[in-house]
Amino acid sequence: MRKALEVFRYRHYRFLWASSTFSFTGMQMQQVARALLAWQLTESFAASGAIALSFGLPMLLFALVGGSLADRMEKRNLTLMTQASTGILALITAIMVATDTITFELLFVIGLVQGTFFAFGMPARMPLMAEVVGPSNVMSAIAMSNAAMNFTRLFGPAIAAVLVAVSGIAAAYFVMASLYVFSTALLLMVPTGLSQLARQQREAAEGATGAPSGPLGGRPKGSMWREIGGGLRYVWTTPRLRLLIGMMFIITLFAMPYTILLPGYVQEDLGRSEASYGWLQSISGVGALVASLAVATLTDFNRKPLVQWTAGIVSGIGMALLAWPLGMGYAGVILAVIVLGAATTAYQTLNNTMVMGESDPEYYGRVMSINMLTFSVMPLMSAPLGVLADLITAEATFAIMGGVIVVIMTLIGLSNRDYTFQVEAPREYEPSPRLPAAASASSEDSPAAEAPAPQPMGVGGGGGGGGA
Repeated sequence: MRKALEVFRYRHYRFLWASSTFSFTGMQMQQVARALLAWQLTESFAASGAIALSFGLPMLLFALVGGSLADRMEKRNLTLMTQASTGILALITAIMVATDTITFELLFVIGLVQGTFFAFGMPARMPLMAEVVGPSNVMSAIAMSNAAMNFTRLFGPAIAAVLVAVSGIAAAYFVMASLYVFSTALLLMVPTGLSQLARQQREAAEGATGAPSGPLGGRPKGSMWREIGGGLRYVWTTPRLRLLIGMMFIITLFAMPYTILLPGYVQEDLGRSEASYGWLQSISGVGALVASLAVATLTDFNRKPLVQWTAGIVSGIGMALLAWPLGMGYAGVILAVIVLGAATTAYQTLNNTMVMGESDPEYYGRVMSINMLTFSVMPLMSAPLGVLADLITAEATFAIMGGVIVVIMTLIGLSNRDYTFQVEAPREYEPSPRLPAAASASSEDSPAAEAPAPQPMGVGGGGGGGGA
């Protein structure tokens, strides 16, 4: 944990982390408020799934474009634009709910626009965090960012549920909009030019060592569509990346959509209130936070693929427990969501870390955009699962989802035994050069972080090199 916390020595990372915390809080509140609003407008599992579909569809369509933009543009500016736009959309939604002009159709359109901004912004945020701390701290940077996200799960849904119960859904959306204001203000504290500086450092290191810039010429040089094609070829021709991104589809297809079905399940099948659903979401954050902090301590651990595979199996067991909560009713569901929160968070955090560790830095944006495609299928899968839940009940749907996860993860483990069960060897990286004195003299005037230059991956455990 001491090693994981070293990322907070970097001034720019601290601002990015704080900005993400406000943004994640708004995102957690929005998940609850949007789900409750969709259920309030329609009282249908299928319609609630359609609202989730509106958010996922643009992610599927524009995630690759967002990745290409992240590798071409300044990542800080792209992130800033999308955060500010998301806050404006939250404000517009709040006004429409307060004036009773919101409809199912308008909520669907807002989801489409929000999903588009998310597709453009997310491929830039995580690589930006990696660039400000250096390759040796990638795993810690991602794990601590996920810890912030899951810490907000402890109180974000609860705040939304309480606001909805006391003041209505509009109040929750007004608070969300204010949180995005704080997130945007903190991003303004991070200077522009960090991505360009990181590229210059890598080019200087490559010039000193004679190393190539990447297996397929990673620096963007052609048209956007050519760059997207280059990113897809890079992932397809890198076996570990291909496997890791494929594994993400398992959880996002058959585990994560349970959150879309949960509002109706809690209110209709369990007979609980809207506030109970919000508290349930917060409780699931307990397991997620514990998992994030635990993963942060695995920087030097060389069996990360095994841990990820085990977390996948446990996710399937958690889905089955959600379907049959051991006869404990709501208490059993609480236990199930804690297990699910811990298992799915550990799985996703390790996967993101190993994906970044296996990627050439010049491909960060495009690789993360391809990885984001897995998240787009979660809301896309929610619509058919909502229809299925309407037909056979949510409990039966949860049971099917859990069984599918366990079967597929077992097959992956058996067909990739060398990768899953063997000890991984550390990757070796050339160290990035320290900044020139003129560039590093003042962290206020320079895009450089004032912390010491990053050490090479593979030294002292080489976090982020998981899966190698």
